[in-house]
Amino acid sequence: MNRSRVLCNGLHRLARAQRTCRGYVTDADVASARNYCLKQLQASDYDAHLIRRFVPPPCQDMYAALRTLNLELVRLPELVSNPTIGIMRMKFWQESIDKTFAGQPPREPICILLDKSLQDVEKRAGSSMRKSLRFWVSRLVKTREKHMDNRPYTSITALEDYAENTYSTMMYATLGAMPMKSMHMDHLASHIGKACGIVAVLRGIPVLASPARPVKTPSGADAPSTHKPTLLLPLDVMAEEGVKEEEVFRQGPNAPGLQDAVFKVATRANDHLITAREMLKRLEQGEDPGHDFEHQGEGEHVYEMGQSDTQREIRAGFSVLLEAAPASQYLENLQKANFDPYTSQPVAKMLYELIGIVRPGKVAEVKEIATSVGSLILRNGGVVRGISNWGVFSLPRPISVHQMKHTHGHYFVMRYDSSTKVHEDIRSNMRLEPRMIRATHVRLGDGRLESMAKFGKPDWKEAAGSMKVNEV
Repeated sequence: MNRSRVLCNGLHRLARAQRTCRGYVTDADVASARNYCLKQLQASDYDAHLIRRFVPPPCQDMYAALRTLNLELVRLPELVSNPTIGIMRMKFWQESIDKTFAGQPPREPICILLDKSLQDVEKRAGSSMRKSLRFWVSRLVKTREKHMDNRPYTSITALEDYAENTYSTMMYATLGAMPMKSMHMDHLASHIGKACGIVAVLRGIPVLASPARPVKTPSGADAPSTHKPTLLLPLDVMAEEGVKEEEVFRQGPNAPGLQDAVFKVATRANDHLITAREMLKRLEQGEDPGHDFEHQGEGEHVYEMGQSDTQREIRAGFSVLLEAAPASQYLENLQKANFDPYTSQPVAKMLYELIGIVRPGKVAEVKEIATSVGSLILRNGGVVRGISNWGVFSLPRPISVHQMKHTHGHYFVMRYDSSTKVHEDIRSNMRLEPRMIRATHVRLGDGRLESMAKFGKPDWKEAAGSMKVNEV
């Protein structure tokens, strides 16, 4: 009897000790959490991944944690199978944020990195800034929960309120982590954040308004999909331009009135960027902003009266204002595409290497195949980096293809930049080409690589016994 009681007490103490040990966050845990957040940003929010490098080092962890948290909340509606699970997941994040600001972060990478950032902020600015940062982060989570069902915005003003409570809010939190309490910087962040939020909605049109891709089960039947197309343009703008959701879902960019509606919404985003640009010029010249901050006195927008060094504040927080750069670039691309959101999206290009083996005998066949592949790349906006003719060599082993057995092949190599879709088309064409023995494709890197392959002029060598063909 006593022995069993002692055993039970020992097990309880062991369980409590294990929970206590897991409460400690080591430097390795923080490094792992930071690495996770950076990978998420690099894969899904490359603009934020680049801007983070310009944020002051003490605030980079806070910036990475906030942007990764925003990514998780944005992707949540597409990951859950029904709204109830989505609400439960949102509640999990709200509770996790509350525990993190209480000093007890759960074992979740975003919360671990956020807790580390809060400790650094307290060392620089005291514990008063923790309350302000908690307000901003909680407002971000609550706003994402409110808009989790992807309902269209009732008006352009409602869309601006959404952008203020999400993208502007993340900028306020980043400024607070510096720490910086400046009405002028918050005023600039408000306009830039609203522009970024509107641009995010425009960018999402081709994704959210597209029908779900069919997914086949192992039996060959179509699997049920939880994706429902939606159009998040403001309802008042859609009504003015005569845009109908069903026509957008079915016709895409050819839907009547869509480009006019996108033009109106994009114009509002551009107006916010112009306002922020003019304000910045006035403040740098020592003048007043030109208009009052409409959110002054709301939430944590309470400022101490007195003189402030505006020039120093702009220099210290300018990296946060860089959020305007990708938004401005997108709007420029949208204007060049005549406000067609389906064609204004930049296409990611990769550097590929094609090693082709053609049946030997006629070098003209090799030239023809290489020319057709190059033409396909160029017609779709790709770049041919180089091409080289290697000549005829013995194959590692005999290959039977298209009812013929080959022991030799004519090799050529081509390196090119293209989108994934064009690359897949090239592979399909190579498989159907009867003169091809084998084609191998290797992805060497993305289009941002500085060192690219540079081949000289192709040296088209004739196979033995074939007739000489002049170079093209």
